[in-house]
Amino acid sequence: MRYLILGAALALAGCQSTTTVVGTIPGAEVGSTSGMVELINAERARHGLGPVRENSRLSKAALAHAADMVANDYFSHTGANGSRFTERASDAGYDCAGSENIAFGQDTVAIVMSAWIDSPGHHRNILMADAKDVGFGRVNDVWVQMFGRGC
Repeated sequence: MRYLILGAALALAGCQSTTTVVGTIPGAEVGSTSGMVELINAERARHGLGPVRENSRLSKAALAHAADMVANDYFSHTGANGSRFTERASDAGYDCAGSENIAFGQDTVAIVMSAWIDSPGHHRNILMADAKDVGFGRVNDVWVQMFGRGC
């Protein structure tokens, strides 16, 4: 049943027009990431790079990782099961993930994007030259952003 509820939350998050309670994580909510791709593409354009497009498989992996971090009370690029972001993307059907940004504590898309842009490593991921796709997930104030090479 837990997987069914989490799966429903993942599917609903693709719409991103409402906030949805995530199954068995007390108090956890899938927050809006509306406008993130536009901010990413504006930053990429400022640096002469082409746009990325949202990819539902990367967003599925990103949202699952955010939910896992909330459910298991940790914050890491390594999943509770030892997985790396490339494995999580592959499990979601995307085999050429290139980078991952994570953050916690920010209330809005604009604030988390500003934090990532101000961080050299995260900014480098946003400006990954061969990025074609992006996925993102948010549960409460835990954010995950994944970039892919367009496979």
